[in-house]
Amino acid sequence: MIRSALFLSGIVVLSACAPDPLGRETFVTRETQTVLYLGQADPFEVRFKAGNGPSDYWCAAGRYAAFASVSPTTRIYRLSPSPRPQGEGVTFSFTRPAGGGQATGLVTVGGSDSLSASAARQQCDVLRSQRFDF
Repeated sequence: MIRSALFLSGIVVLSACAPDPLGRETFVTRETQTVLYLGQADPFEVRFKAGNGPSDYWCAAGRYAAFASVSPTTRIYRLSPSPRPQGEGVTFSFTRPAGGGQATGLVTVGGSDSLSASAARQQCDVLRSQRFDF
């Protein structure tokens, strides 16, 4: 059983994840999104979480990119089809797939099949401002 601790405003939140049947390792973001990856960093899957939209999945991908120590300019490609099938997570890669990635699911200028690691991470700030805007 993999356990992780998250410290939020003086409260320690413990999360326990059952072992992945494929033997993947687990990374849990500050936003409690679970990312699964094999021993190497790429590709990786952001697990399904009810109520989450495209920005949530990209935020987790950006957090994972920082965890994996990739450059902020590294491109992250969505491998899963867009729109995401109900109840499924989203698979990403730091390597451009043959034929290009899937649509990001986000509104982007000029359209794109990827975001930089820093742009993906900025989705966390977008989410925070949307959820805590007074």
